[in-house]
Formats: sequence, C-alpha cells, structure tokens
Amino acid sequence: MDERGRGGAMNLIFDADDTLWESNIHFLEAEADFIAALERAAARERGHIRETLRRHELKIIASHGYGRRAYVVALHRVAQELTPAERHAEMRARTETIGARLIERHCAPLPGVTETLADLARRHRLILFTKGSPTEQLGKLERSGLKGFFSRVGVPREKDPAAYRLLIAQAELDPARTFMIGNSPRSDINPALRAGLGAVFIPYPHTWELEHEPLDETHERFRTLTAFPELTRLF
Repeated sequence: MDERGRGGAMNLIFDADDTLWESNIHFLEAEADFIAALERAAARERGHIRETLRRHELKIIASHGYGRRAYVVALHRVAQELTPAERHAEMRARTETIGARLIERHCAPLPGVTETLADLARRHRLILFTKGSPTEQLGKLERSGLKGFFSRVGVPREKDPAAYRLLIAQAELDPARTFMIGNSPRSDINPALRAGLGAVFIPYPHTWELEHEPLDETHERFRTLTAFPELTRLF
C-alpha cells in the first residue's frame, strides 16, 4: 500500500542507530579487538570471554542504560575479572585504547539517508526517537548534519509500548497517521505496532543480537523495505 494515497502530512518517527547511521558494527569491532587482547593476556577461551562480557553488559544496561561509555565500563569489568593480577595494568591500558576508539568513532549517515530525509521533510513531520545515552545520541545527531530535519527529538531509556504511548500524547500524534521507521524488531517495530502506530522495518545486517524478535508480518500496518531511500515512494 502506498501511504501517499492517504493525502496530507504524516508523522514519521525515526530510529537513529543502524537506521540513520552505523553503530553496532563499531561495537562488534571493539568486542573483537577486546576478546583478542584478553585471549592473549588471560589465556581464556573466546566463548567464555564473550559470555562474561554479555553478563556484564546486561548488568551495565540495567544500572547505566545504553551507550558507548557504558559499554566500555563493561569491558573494564570483564578485564578485571578474567585477567591474571600480574597483567591487570597491561589489559587495563589496552581496554582504555579500545574504549577510546569506540567512543570517538564518527557516525556518518548511511547511504541515501540525507537525501531521503530532505525529501520527506518537505511533505511530512519528522521525529527522532532513539534510545541510549542522551548526551551521546544528541552529540551524534549534531555531528551527523541531520538535526535540522526533525521537529522533535526524544531519547528514552527504553523504547517499549509505554514509551511510544507517552510520545503520542506529548507530541499530539494521530496514531492512524503515524509510522515508526527502524531496523530493530524489539525496539522499533513490535512496540510501535502494540502502541497503535504503523511501522516500517528496514533490515540492517549488523543489528545487535538482543534487538531481534519475531515480527508480525501479517499486521495490516506493518511494512518492510529493503533500503532507506524507498521511503520516498511509500510516503
């Protein structure tokens, strides 16, 4: 169904990480470097290191929320737990280098994003709604050059149905004329549909494993696109 046939402006809500710019690939690269360094420093098996990292990562998310700086804290805790005492200083320094590189990585818009947002903004109201650290996400948005396309920016701790319903109320959105657009089934698509919005799924090859969930592809307001620029044909 072509949503342009509805007539009038729509409310288009966008995820940021791995929808507008690459993000998770930077975490995967940092994780690979960290695991390789810890294998050398602690003679631990790769699988054990990864399991320990996931355990600490989930604890950090619960206490600190999402974000690059929070992830680096998890790396340091894993290094402290698994590294022999005589190599703590060496592994701490290596982890600091890996963490600094992750934090400093630039998030350039994915191909076609800037042009597509410019086109959509001429006809529709665009909103950014992305979870994570507000400081980190707003900084990435500022550096991306995309800030001017959005009339509203929200960075909730989690993107669940309650968060979407709050956004609907605060931004005075008509759910029937509103779509969420993103790459994550868990945070972008499923909770938006449960909150009464439409949702457009744009798969990304490096979506974080914890963001995967089954999709209700039979839902009447669910759409799948293969590339971001296809939004201009849909809306």
